[in-house]
Formats: sequence, C-alpha cells, structure tokens
Amino acid sequence: MQQFLEVFSELKGKNLYVTGESYAGYYVPYIANYIYNHPGDLDLSLKGIWISDPSLSYDIVQEEIPAVDFVHKYESVFSLSQTYMAYLDKTAEQCGYAGYYQKYVTYPPKGLLPLPGGTPDISDGCDVWDSIYSAALNVNPAFDIYRIFDTYPILWDVLGFPGSFPQMQSPIYFDREDVKAVIHAPLNSTWSECSNDGVFAGDGGDTSEPSALSVLPGVIEKNERTVIVHGLADFVLIAEGTRIVIQNMTWNGAQGFHTVPANDSFIVDGMGALGTAHTERGLTYVEVALSGHMVPQFSPLAAFQIMEYLLGLRPSPSS
Repeated sequence: MQQFLEVFSELKGKNLYVTGESYAGYYVPYIANYIYNHPGDLDLSLKGIWISDPSLSYDIVQEEIPAVDFVHKYESVFSLSQTYMAYLDKTAEQCGYAGYYQKYVTYPPKGLLPLPGGTPDISDGCDVWDSIYSAALNVNPAFDIYRIFDTYPILWDVLGFPGSFPQMQSPIYFDREDVKAVIHAPLNSTWSECSNDGVFAGDGGDTSEPSALSVLPGVIEKNERTVIVHGLADFVLIAEGTRIVIQNMTWNGAQGFHTVPANDSFIVDGMGALGTAHTERGLTYVEVALSGHMVPQFSPLAAFQIMEYLLGLRPSPSS
C-alpha cells in the first residue's frame, strides 16, 4: 500500500475503507488493527470496514451449530429424505447443536455463549456440515454451497467461480494468454480465483485467533462505521452462526446486540424489504435475502446501497 501511494501520490491523505468477503473476516480486521496501531505508517485515514459472509470464529460456531436448523429452514430446497433428516436431528441432539440457537442467542445476551463440549474442535461423529454437503450433492449434483438455490444447468462464470466445484465450460478470463500479456502477468502461470495451494507462512495454516475473539471489537470501537453483511442463502458460512458470533462479542462496553434485528428492516430502493438491517454501538449487521456467499455478485443493488452507507452517503443501509 505504501508503494501504491508512492505511484499514485494524489491519493495520499484520502479516506480508506477496507473491505472483503469470506476469509476476509480474518484478514480485514487484522489489517485495520495494524493500521490503527501504526498510525504513521500509512498516509491514509482509515474510516471503516465491510466484511461480507465473513469467517469470524470457529467452524463449529459458524457451520456446525446452525447447519441442521438451516436444512430445516430450507427443507424444500435440500429435498433430503425423512430418514436422513431423522439422522441429522439425532446427531444434532447428541452433539449439543439442537436448540442451541434458541437457548443461547438472546437479546441482550445472558452471558458468554458456550462451545458444545467446551472446545472449538468438532467431536467425532459431529461433522454434520460435511455430511449435509455430501447428501445435498447426491440429490442435486449441481448443489452450490455458495448459493443453495442453484440447480442444473450450471451457470457459466467468466471467473470459473463460485461453485461447489470449478466451472470450466470455457477458458477462464484471467488465465487467457492475451489477458495475461496485457496485465503483464507471467504467461506460464495459471490463474484461479481460489488457490488450492497453501498461502500461509510457517506450517501452512493460519494460527491467528479468530478476529471476533481478538482484534475485531477494538477495530469496531475505532472505526466510524463497521459493516458485517451476510447472504441468507449461503451454506459455506451460515447467517445464524454469524449472529451467534455477534452475540458472544463485546464491543463499546457491552456484549452483543441488545435489541432483536427486526424482520424486513433492510429496504432496498425500488425492491422493498430484502432482509434485516440493525445497528448498535458502531456495528451494523445486514442480512440479504436470496443472496448467497458473494453478496455484491448475487445481490448487487443491495450491496451498492450498503456500500453507500459505509461511505457515509446514507444515514442507514435502508434510507
């Protein structure tokens, strides 16, 4: 970023907003935290962050606990057998997932929310998320964990993604030799939106604490605006899991939201109600109906409106 500002020096002193989706739930808060802790390193004024369908906590919280309830919510979409649903319900009961959301996600919270079994590790026989994924693919081979409503035909995507598997109907745009030549990318490299190779230093894994349990609360307190967005049709990271994370997080002197986010409170211009929008103590949480994991891709008008709010061009995401 410092090198970028040396090339484009006219941007020095401008406002900065750091945004991203998915695993950005880790790196965006950590980047923002670093900027705040090193105020002289970057000639920009950080104002806020946006993280969409973000990884904020452990997989057991954002995938496993809400997975069976999610399938029940969308039973007609998953179309799984009653025998398998009974197996899921029994497993959820044995693993401490059943009724968790109803018991612990209260407004305001009644205390810290426990982990099933007291550990972030997923116990043997309790990985219901992967089991559901496999079962869904058996019923619908085009099942897309990023947007559960997808069926055949699989839509072509110029980037070959998103999907439960690569979409390779034609050459991927950024992997075309003419495109690589224009952008001065190595011609012998292979481009993909998500790498199958390790991207972390050291032992190959990210050893950082989940951001909601470490740096995110402090970043919220320093930001002018912090926005968390979640598509309700996302199965990779489930919205109810994000609500669990928020209700377990303490920022600006209190834990979680104290008022229940109201249904139909996210109003999109020209469309009407398209989810929920709620703000307390500097944190705004928006759920977007019908959208999958990539909210700006699946619901661009809603995303644009939320972005206007982040930039201070709207008093709320809905107005």
